[in-house]
Amino acid sequence: MAKLKKRILSCLLTPVSSARGVAMMMALFVMMILTFLATEVAFRTGVENNIAVQGISRLRAYYAAKAGIELSLFRILLYKKAMASFGEQLGENKSMLDPIWKFPFMWPPVLPDEVSGVDKSQIQAAVKESKMDATYSVTIESEGGKIDINDLGADSEAMVKATRNQLLQIFQVELESNEKFAETYRTFNFEDLVNHIIDWVDENDESLVGGAERNYYPDSKSEFVPPNSPFKTLDELHMVATMTDKIFQVLAKQITVYGSKGVNVNYSDKYVLKSLDIQMTDEVVAKVIERRNSPDKGGPFRNQDDFLDFLGSQGVRTDSFNPAGIPLTFDAELNFRIKAVGQYGGVVRSIEVVTYDFDNIKERYIDILTKAEEEKKEGAGEKADEAKDKTPDDGKSDKDEKSKKSKKLNAPKGRPTVVYWYEN
Repeated sequence: MAKLKKRILSCLLTPVSSARGVAMMMALFVMMILTFLATEVAFRTGVENNIAVQGISRLRAYYAAKAGIELSLFRILLYKKAMASFGEQLGENKSMLDPIWKFPFMWPPVLPDEVSGVDKSQIQAAVKESKMDATYSVTIESEGGKIDINDLGADSEAMVKATRNQLLQIFQVELESNEKFAETYRTFNFEDLVNHIIDWVDENDESLVGGAERNYYPDSKSEFVPPNSPFKTLDELHMVATMTDKIFQVLAKQITVYGSKGVNVNYSDKYVLKSLDIQMTDEVVAKVIERRNSPDKGGPFRNQDDFLDFLGSQGVRTDSFNPAGIPLTFDAELNFRIKAVGQYGGVVRSIEVVTYDFDNIKERYIDILTKAEEEKKEGAGEKADEAKDKTPDDGKSDKDEKSKKSKKLNAPKGRPTVVYWYEN
């Protein structure tokens, strides 16, 4: 290109004495323009090709992630069918069905060393024949091991009270265990904050803090704030009066908007377990997780008595355990969160999905409302004498015995219901 420019300048500075010189100069101009155009076209073609390749890679990565989601939905369906069919026969050993949904999966599968040579060759042959050249990894998590923030708007007064107390317990535990949080929020009024959360989901317009709920949102131009309806996502909590980012981060680890009317102790993480009671120290929580994950040490807890007996052996005062009164469950899991990541050609796409079991949660909620109504009547003295006369000599009522038994799950009627789908 430099030589071409010098040649053109030389022609411009040299007197043209014939038509041949003019033709030479024009030819050089044309060659320079064509060279520039060719370079520009090549560059733009390369850019467009890269964009097309990236688009194809994104598409392949997306469908790889979606394949992981679909496979996970099928695993959840199989789990629920197996639990509905064999859960009662398995009794205390029903947790042996958990691997159907619990273990993480990826494609192509990573083969452990203990896999036999025959199995390994068959799997490798299947991978080789597969037309999927993208990769994906997928995990399924329990959503029922968290506290449902929408229970603050439940029809059951007992459920609302228990959930409210549980949130206050979370803040109390955080103040006791986190010095930095305590420095900032030691004098913060958490009761007002929880009341504002209740105002967000309850049906009336009168604030529990005092006055009209709308008065606490002067900067909002919408007449539907607060909406007096359940939270759609956790991020909606940011809009609640007096909520801060640090407080949200504390809550986000332990709450959900897709709960199952109680906390499933066998699937709760350490943060939720610690929030059950101030006595749940890191050491006690570690022992609980170790016990439920180790079949040789007892495995998952069978019922509340089994759980409390274990806590008693760890020095926990069970007579005052769970002051919030949050319902504890030990049955099969109902709701799940699926996270899938697909990858192709250096491009990564992710999909997150939540499934919700309306049928079985409805049955569980009916049981909670029925129990609350019975306790209300007994508290008023309507059945006090009758209950006393029917109490067996060993101090255990028939109702207590029935509460220890796992209720049979309703068999799924089709594909798991997806209530949340997020793509990234």
